[in-house]
Amino acid sequence: MMADLHLSNLLNLKGNLKLVASSGGLLKVNGVEALVEVSRGQAGQSHGLAPSPVPIPPPPAAPSEPGLDVWIFKSFNATVTINDKKIITQGMCAQGDPGKASWPGMVQQSLNNPGVKINSIPINVVGDLGVILPTGAPVSFTQHRQQ
Repeated sequence: MMADLHLSNLLNLKGNLKLVASSGGLLKVNGVEALVEVSRGQAGQSHGLAPSPVPIPPPPAAPSEPGLDVWIFKSFNATVTINDKKIITQGMCAQGDPGKASWPGMVQQSLNNPGVKINSIPINVVGDLGVILPTGAPVSFTQHRQQ
């Protein structure tokens, strides 16, 4: 039986902290799974999909990297972990093909979690948004990647 760790209401975690959900459970913030860092371009571990690839070179040529997958690889405030994975509080993401993910993007401040924070920055959860910088394309993060 997996036991999830639930955080809710107004909470501000500070400093370096290692959270552990027993038996491989998940961290849930107000009932929604928190996002965690993964390796940039790690196959099968993307957090979501961007709607279109970056058009470089310009049409009519095909994009040099047509992948739609997006990975969050860096949290701006990676001081708290869940089961040894860094929790996302805004940060950097990248779009592209597995093993490459060349196109940079930003994870925006959480809209789905206003109250549970790490050093005064809201924890990002499933359903939060990012933007791919070369195109301005929005990304909805649909996968938490805690497991």
